[in-house]
Amino acid sequence: MRLFLALVVVHIALVGTHVWASAHYRDEMEDSEFAEFEDFEEDESAPVEVTTSSQSVDAVDGNGQDDDEIAVVEDEESEFDHFQDDEEFEGYDSDRLGSKVDEKEAPKITITKVPLHLRSNWDSFYLEMLMIAGLVVYFINFFAGQTKNYKLANVWYSTHKSLLEENFSLVGDDGRVENESPGLMKESDSQYTLWCSGRTCCEGMLVELKMIKRQDLVAVIAQLMRPVQDQVHIRVDMGKDEMDTFVFCVATKKTAVKLAKDMADVSVYCPERRAGDKFGLPASLNVLSELAEVSQTML
Repeated sequence: MRLFLALVVVHIALVGTHVWASAHYRDEMEDSEFAEFEDFEEDESAPVEVTTSSQSVDAVDGNGQDDDEIAVVEDEESEFDHFQDDEEFEGYDSDRLGSKVDEKEAPKITITKVPLHLRSNWDSFYLEMLMIAGLVVYFINFFAGQTKNYKLANVWYSTHKSLLEENFSLVGDDGRVENESPGLMKESDSQYTLWCSGRTCCEGMLVELKMIKRQDLVAVIAQLMRPVQDQVHIRVDMGKDEMDTFVFCVATKKTAVKLAKDMADVSVYCPERRAGDKFGLPASLNVLSELAEVSQTML
């Protein structure tokens, strides 16, 4: 480290010496710019020794000296005339004058006005902050809604598991030979399915839990304007060769009226609607059945 500092000091000293010598040499050159012409005049003005008389020599020397001086002046003028040519040297005199003027007048500093949209201010990034806040809210709602749907599905399964195991030998079949974890199958964040099989005269039963899309922020906002409830769809496939087909329906009053209008089987084979309290169901439900024995047996 010391050696490096010493080298730096020596280098600075050499550079300073070189700069001082260059400036001194430049000053001497400017002072002796016309030294050649002065020497030339001195050489011309020296006495010339000839064998002729002194008067003739003096006359000749005088005339020669005058001619030389005139010639030298003419040479000086003609030698630097090309610097005055505007075509070859543009702005030669203006540079000298401009440099003198610049030394006297201090430069004016002008500060450019920066536009508002380029300034580093928090007010300029309100759009970005709103977008980041929206993304944070969306992800928080996504994880919260996903967790809530998962908990609701597990609560429903644990509540009805004992009833399903009493009526079916296999609950939660996923179609594999070895069912390691029987139970609900997750189709999406808002839909779960459960397949049950192993009952006489019944091929199987499919239970679909269709939850509200709580993980979707747009769906949650739409639900505020048009409320939606969680739904459980149960589909039972009976054996085709074991028994005859029949029509049986249990639904709310509004849904029963709508099904009777839209579905031809219900409107034709189930013209009579019965209250659910007669079969031990809530009074808000209606029972539509083609055969009365089926209602009493199933309910």
